[in-house]
Amino acid sequence: MEKINSKFYDGFEGEPEIQFICENADNINRLIIWEGYFDEIMRSIKSTDTRRTDLAYYYHMYTGWYDESPWKIVEPEKALSQFESIDRALLKIETAQVLEEI
Repeated sequence: MEKINSKFYDGFEGEPEIQFICENADNINRLIIWEGYFDEIMRSIKSTDTRRTDLAYYYHMYTGWYDESPWKIVEPEKALSQFESIDRALLKIETAQVLEEI
């Protein structure tokens, strides 16, 4: 069964989108968001040792990011840790809601 949440892309049709897809044997969950929200989230990830690492590094360096579709997050635990490190108080309200959905 597939569940699609496009709440954070509605109204941005025609603009770039990001889809988070989580699959297991029985279910597919798809979160579709406007790229602007994702960009704000990625800019909010704290850098370490004067450079970005992991998910944020690849996003900002365009290394492998736009070359493949879908782009598979190889180390989801590290990506989750980066998302959790973001200070939600610094995000716009709707972007903070998107981060919560991710």
